[in-house]
This record gives sequence, C-alpha cells and structure tokens, in this order.
Amino acid sequence: MSAPFDTTAGNRVGQLGMTLSSIAYAADQTRIESLLADTSLATGGDWTLVWYARDAGNQVFVVQHGPSGQYAIAIRGSVTDPKTKAFWIDWLAQDLSVFRMADWPYGGAPAGARISHGSLQGLSSLLLLKDAAHGDLVSFFRNRARPYLTAVVGHSLGGALASMLAPYLQQQFSTGQSHTDQSRTDQSRLDFWPVTFAGTTAGNDVFADWLSDQFAMANSRYYNVNDLVPHAFQALDWIRTSFPDGPKLPIELIPLLGLIRETLKLEKANYAQPGAGVALQGRIDRGDNWFAEAGLQHSGANYLALLGAPPVNNGG
Repeated sequence: MSAPFDTTAGNRVGQLGMTLSSIAYAADQTRIESLLADTSLATGGDWTLVWYARDAGNQVFVVQHGPSGQYAIAIRGSVTDPKTKAFWIDWLAQDLSVFRMADWPYGGAPAGARISHGSLQGLSSLLLLKDAAHGDLVSFFRNRARPYLTAVVGHSLGGALASMLAPYLQQQFSTGQSHTDQSRTDQSRLDFWPVTFAGTTAGNDVFADWLSDQFAMANSRYYNVNDLVPHAFQALDWIRTSFPDGPKLPIELIPLLGLIRETLKLEKANYAQPGAGVALQGRIDRGDNWFAEAGLQHSGANYLALLGAPPVNNGG
C-alpha cells in the first residue's frame, strides 16, 4: 500500500492535507473523531486518531492511515472568536508577535536562520502538549515505527507552526525514514514533511531557504494568490494594493500598514516564504467589502474548494 502523503503525489496531498487542517478547527476530540470517520471527506474514513492534546491557545492531533500505517500531525489555525482566550493567544502571542526575531535554537539550520518570537512561542506551546495516554509528541513518536515520512499539516497559524514543528521533530529523529521522491539524493533524511495552507511567514530568508531545500516545501506550501495572510509579513506592499478591480484597502488601515513595514525594517526582520509554493487562483467577489473579501480568500472552506476537496463541517 502506498502512503497518501508522498512528495510526488501532487493534488492528492493538497486535498488530504487541507481536509485534516480543516478538521483541526473542530471544537474537541469527539468532533474530530466524528469527522475522521466521515467517508465523504477526502480523508475517506481511513485515518484514525491516535494522539490528541490542547491547551488555552493550540490544538493538535495525530492520525494514522489504516491501510499504510503512515502518520500525520494536524495543527489548528487561529481561533476567530474574540470571546475566547484562544483568540487572544493565537493572534497576539503567536500570529502578530513578529517584530522581534530569534535564532533557530534547535540545530540543523544554516547560520543566520531566524524565526519570529511568535513562531517560537507557538512551537514551545506545541512541545508542552501531552496526550492523556501517550505523553508529548516526541515521546509518542519514539515508541512508534514509522514506515513512511510523517506529514505535518496546518492552515493559517497552523501552517506557520507546521513549518516550525516539522524541522524540530526532524532534529529529534535525524536518522529519518525512506520516502519516495526519486529526485532527491538524501533518501533517508526527510522524516517530517511540512504541508501548509495559507501560512504566514515563520522566519527569515535563510530559514525559508532551509525549509525549501531540506524539507521539500517547494511543492507543499499551498497558497491562494488573493489571500492576504501568506503575504504577511513578506510582501506588505502587496496588501496595500490587494484585490485589483475589487474592494480597496480601507484608507484608515494604510498608516497602520506603513507603521508595521517600517518597524519590521527597523528591527531587520526580513521575512520570507519557503520556495515558490503551489499557487491557487481564488476568485474575487467585487461586491464584497474589503474585510469580507479578506476573510473569504483566507477561509479554509475556500481552500478546500480551490483544491477540489469536499467541504468539512467543522463548526467554524
């Protein structure tokens, strides 16, 4: 049986990864298990929950593919309800904490690889999460045979954190497992593969190049060309002129955008995305206002539609 997550599998990876990323937004473990059992989704009812944990800000689960034994890790993106504590942690402590950067502290990366303070905070949170029966993620995987690479998936903040968690775990399991990308010469090295959707930039150009070169992210970073979030915080000028021939950026946001840009320059925070990525062409609704259009283009439902995957009723 071939593994569903394969660096040469193309659109199937996008449909499956975005479906798991959407399931990660479900309210709790019970709802996640119900969605995993749904045979109408791209996951086909073939994936079983084997590890689950959450805290005040993040929710993560691990699934195993029954036919092949492959594992995947799914990380929830930002919560959108400001009445919840998770909203404020996700947005203020992780998503928008970008004005200070730190060196990548876990080894393996080239000198000069730097990441945002928020990304580091988010990764630290994930590493502290514990499943009631199996402990933290590292302990869980140390006790498991993995016949194929393990995908690490997420949408939005979940995508940014996937690009952090995968290289961290790679350093913990550096002997790796074989994978099926015959174009690579380091067949035994890719053990944890980040597959991201609408992710913000987690680090600088050195970090991004490392992800692209060593973690096969050139064909696993999915983004809608009309989505603001993947342009943050690499291409703020694009955001100012977003949605050509459609809704315009509200004039009151222009000074804020300029302040963010100048502050990033002052702090020498040069963010970059890993590789060219897989571009998806969203359709602009010219009747929307700017905020509605921004939300539509970034939504998980829109990404599922662009990838040709069935919708996921995650309650969001």
